[in-house]
Amino acid sequence: MNEWPELSGIRDDIPPPPGPEVVRAALMRSALDAVEGPAPAGPRPYRAWALLAMEARILHPALWLVSALVMAACVGFVLAKEDTAQLVLALAVPLIAAAGVAGSQGPEQDAAFEVVAVTPTSPRVVLLARMTLVLGYDLALALAASVALSPVGHTPQGLASLVTAWLGPMAALAALTLLLSVCWNPAGATGCALAVWSLYALAFIEVPVLDGLQRFWTTSPATVGLALALTLAAVIAAGMGEPIRRARATHGS
Repeated sequence: MNEWPELSGIRDDIPPPPGPEVVRAALMRSALDAVEGPAPAGPRPYRAWALLAMEARILHPALWLVSALVMAACVGFVLAKEDTAQLVLALAVPLIAAAGVAGSQGPEQDAAFEVVAVTPTSPRVVLLARMTLVLGYDLALALAASVALSPVGHTPQGLASLVTAWLGPMAALAALTLLLSVCWNPAGATGCALAVWSLYALAFIEVPVLDGLQRFWTTSPATVGLALALTLAAVIAAGMGEPIRRARATHGS
């Protein structure tokens, strides 16, 4: 640097590099942490709430808006055409939930996917947090629609029968979509959910081979058990490393 007069002042106001005392202090801090344990974290309920709040900000606003608009359209249709509440909600609520779950998973719908992927938070925890947010929101919408429709004579069976018409199918179809989103991709998961939903819709045009699907499309131990099994499989798959859908994209070059 002495050979370059233009650079003679480049070291002005720059502190000297740290000495060996920095290494000594770091080793001492590590030893104290090993003896005393890590610093206490915040309470678990607070950390869970903070994670849910963070994930709610990351998810696309269209998830909330589209679900609310479709549910409002369903309520309007039932109000215009009586005695259709059970059928309309049994068709609409599971599909809304499945679309919401698919829209909350994968890098295609998540602008902050790479940032979230390098955080210390487990992918399984992130998956459960997003599923809790989406399903909790859709469940609240469906319950509000059911309560709004039940006392005005649009469902003679009452509120309980109206809720059981969509609760089990909603859980099962959302869990299936979640598993396929984790192991495959959200677009394919949405297509499979739509195919299953279409089979149930076709059962109403008296296709004999689909008669059994009507008995399955309700709240029962079978649908609840299926939903739990599919959700457990999705949670396990989420923690097994790189998803299948990106295996060749990463190692193909």
